[in-house]
Amino acid sequence: MVDGFRPALTGLLFVQNLYTAQMLWIKTLHIVFVASWFAGLFYLPRIFVNLASVAPGSVAERARLLLMAKRLLSFSHLLMVPAVALGIWLWAGYGIGWGPGQSWMHAKWLAVLLVLGYHHACVKLLRRFEHGENRRSERWFRVFNEAPVLLMLMIVSLVVVKPSDWTAFLTDWLWGLLVLVAVGALAWWRRR
Repeated sequence: MVDGFRPALTGLLFVQNLYTAQMLWIKTLHIVFVASWFAGLFYLPRIFVNLASVAPGSVAERARLLLMAKRLLSFSHLLMVPAVALGIWLWAGYGIGWGPGQSWMHAKWLAVLLVLGYHHACVKLLRRFEHGENRRSERWFRVFNEAPVLLMLMIVSLVVVKPSDWTAFLTDWLWGLLVLVAVGALAWWRRR
């Protein structure tokens, strides 16, 4: 009698293993596209820093930096679409982050919306540079450049920790952020 269940059990395990294998490959691609997209978001504001500091008569340098920024932004768009689409597939298709105790996923989606807003802000800033309408300083762009780092740190910590105690999570996160700021300030101060 037990042997009669073996083919059914084997078939069920095969389907479950196939389901898990597909989900893990989708998750892998999601992580690769997200990391690549963030690389663009890390570098694009650095180009903005350089654009903001270009001397008024340096037409060739400005044109070169604008070309670099446009190409990087176009490439970042190409990376953003599959990164977000694969994330939605994992969430809606595989149910990752559904059910009770999954409030971390809501916070992650909020952080993803902030990253999309940051990406959109980069588009608008590049248009201002193209039209010669930049009103921001080099220093402002240096601070603006840190936003995607903080957003990525928040997203990764939410996905890894999957907090249920939000007070403890936010307290730990803010203390960690304070340590990072202190180390960064010390490194900046020593460099001067």
